[in-house]
Amino acid sequence: MKIFFKIINIILLVVIIFLVGFLVGKKYDFALDSNKDIISLQYSDNEHKIRRLVSLIDNEYVSDVNSDSLVDDAINYMVGKLDPHSTYINKASVEKAEEQLKGEFVGIGVQFRVVNDTVIVERTIPGTPNYDQLQFGDQLISANNQSLVGVDNATIGKILKGKRGTDVSISILRDKNPMTINLKRTIVPIAAVTGKHMLTKDLGYIKLTRFSENSAKEVNEALDYLLSKGMKKLVFDLRGNPGGLMHIAEEIADEFLTKDELIVYTQDKQKRKKYIYGTNKGLFEKGKIYVLMDENSASSSEIVAGALQDYGRGIIVGRRSFGKGLVQREINLGDGTKVRLTVANYFTPSGRSIQKPFDKKTAKYSDDLYKRLKSGELYSKDSIKINKKLEFTAPSGKKVYGGGGIIPDEFVALDTKSVANWLYYNQDSNYFNDFLFKKIYSIHDFFMFHNEKAYLKYFSAGMYRNEFLGVLGIPTNEFDSVYSTTVDNYMKAVIAEDLYGSRAFYEVWLPEDEMIKRIFELEKNVK
Repeated sequence: MKIFFKIINIILLVVIIFLVGFLVGKKYDFALDSNKDIISLQYSDNEHKIRRLVSLIDNEYVSDVNSDSLVDDAINYMVGKLDPHSTYINKASVEKAEEQLKGEFVGIGVQFRVVNDTVIVERTIPGTPNYDQLQFGDQLISANNQSLVGVDNATIGKILKGKRGTDVSISILRDKNPMTINLKRTIVPIAAVTGKHMLTKDLGYIKLTRFSENSAKEVNEALDYLLSKGMKKLVFDLRGNPGGLMHIAEEIADEFLTKDELIVYTQDKQKRKKYIYGTNKGLFEKGKIYVLMDENSASSSEIVAGALQDYGRGIIVGRRSFGKGLVQREINLGDGTKVRLTVANYFTPSGRSIQKPFDKKTAKYSDDLYKRLKSGELYSKDSIKINKKLEFTAPSGKKVYGGGGIIPDEFVALDTKSVANWLYYNQDSNYFNDFLFKKIYSIHDFFMFHNEKAYLKYFSAGMYRNEFLGVLGIPTNEFDSVYSTTVDNYMKAVIAEDLYGSRAFYEVWLPEDEMIKRIFELEKNVK
């Protein structure tokens, strides 16, 4: 067991690496307003200067140069000096960015894993025409005579994607039998709601990962489903949700707020304010809501959480959120590129801005994570620095604070000694998960792998425990059996995700989750 605790002692480093990776990518998190283009612009002297310079370089510079690349670099530099969230999107990135916003792409709707250069089907995406055409365990050999063997994931994706309505002929091996299946490329949804089930007989759970065009509809459908199951209270999980479309955040907040309650307001450069109010369309305007947040929850997540906290509709559980209170507008530049430009600040109903400070010279949150770690605020609520000058009285009468994220009502520390956290956040998790996939692939015709209800109710991953401990580097004679259930549940959850998607993962794993455990404690104390 000594080795096991040596491993546990490196959890802090692992989690720090995870958080650093997140914050490095925060430049691409945003709250987009609904205006896509600026209607009228007058050419400024600076713009004439830039246009003349580019023309001079094209026509007079002694050597041939790629002026497109020069302009891209110049725009990147200029926009990058404004703030951490204004960003330039070049032609190569536009398609991917649009997929994230739309919450869909065109493809055949298959989730796969590459094992020893072979593409193996994990599952097909529900709601697509090809849903029952491919099965777990099928090996994909080629698509339209293009080999898929020994090809990297990005190339596989490009081969399988294409124009909507086009055909693709897939050569497969199913239990060593060669087959050819003709599929049609179609719209494939990227689910924003990745968790949806009942935690108890009256406590529902929804996990929302992004605010894309379909997110409000997905949340509405999830609420409707859980209400039909007897939900009286809700856990709304916004951990790790970086944001997205602002009007979608407004629609989702409206599910929980009543008519004429202020959801959010914005203020632009000219001090013009725009107010967004609730309607009477919400499905869950009365029941208790627990909102889960962490340092990775940003932007539109904070709009929803801020409104629910201000009105006393939601109990914020977790850690202080990211702190992004800026609004971007996505503008077409006319050549297939776009810019997301910060055009306003947004404020919660109490009038607070949750935007945290950034370096005006570099337009970056250069040392925010370091300050959080050094201050100890990830481990103690008392270590969260509150700016008393930014105190506001919310509509509920509660005192709230601006200047840097949403401060939770119920703090849950980042537990660096938790076995569950070590497994969940481990930087080698892909290696662990590949091991588990190979184990189930070796018996992929096992009946439980083709019956979700039977799997969730009866399957035990304990038969893989000793081998899995070996993969983790933990001798079985040093393993404390008190952690057996946690390890077994992790393996079962990972396999469930391969077979049935993220929703099944959360259904299995959440009993091990520290924030869910805190909610169960809060519920027990109420009773």
